[in-house]
Amino acid sequence: MNSHNQSVFKRVLQSSIITILFLASWPTFSADISVKQSYQSCTIITTELLTTAQLYNRGIPLDELVASLPNLTPQGEEKVVATYELIQQSDLLSTYSAINSDYAKCAKRVYSYQGRPPKGSQEYGFYYCAGENKLRYEIILSIFLKQSRENVIPQLPQSRHAIAAHYFDLAEKEGLESVFDLMATSLKHCVNQIAPPVK
Repeated sequence: MNSHNQSVFKRVLQSSIITILFLASWPTFSADISVKQSYQSCTIITTELLTTAQLYNRGIPLDELVASLPNLTPQGEEKVVATYELIQQSDLLSTYSAINSDYAKCAKRVYSYQGRPPKGSQEYGFYYCAGENKLRYEIILSIFLKQSRENVIPQLPQSRHAIAAHYFDLAEKEGLESVFDLMATSLKHCVNQIAPPVK
C-alpha cells in the first residue's frame, strides 16, 4: 500500500471508528427476543451494520477493523464479522438491501405496539430517522425495479423530490451501491442530530 493509500485508509478508518464509538455510547436494548425493541434499538443496530458494510466497501480488512476497535464488545464483534461474511457470501448490494429491509420491519413491529412517540422526545427522533430511511429505501427499490423517475417522484412528498432526483442521477452515474452508501451516511447524519440522553 503506497503512502497516499495509507493516508486515505487511516482517514476512513479514523472517521469510521468515531462513528462506531458514537453509536456504542447510546444505551441499547438486549438482543433477547423477550425484550421489546424500540425505534432507538432498531436504528442503532442498523447504523452499526451499515457502517460495517461501508467499511467493507472501502476495502478495510476485517482483522484491521476489529483490531482498531479496542472497546468492541463480543456481541459487537460478532455483528461486524457476520456482516463481512454476509457480503462475501452474497454481495454488497444484497446486504445493503437486507439491512434496510430488516430495519423497516423492526420499526414496523415497534409501531405495532408503541405507535408514534411524543414529539420532542428522544424516541421521536429515532422514529423520524426510521421513517425517513424507509422512504429513501423505497426510492432505491423503485430504481432497482426500473421504474421511471417521472412515475416515482410525483408520488413522493414535495419536500423529498430533490432527494429522489439525486438518487436517480447517482444510480445512473455510479450504480445502486453508491446510492445505498449515501443513504447509510444520511441515516447516521439523522442520528447525529438527536440529542443524547442527559446523564
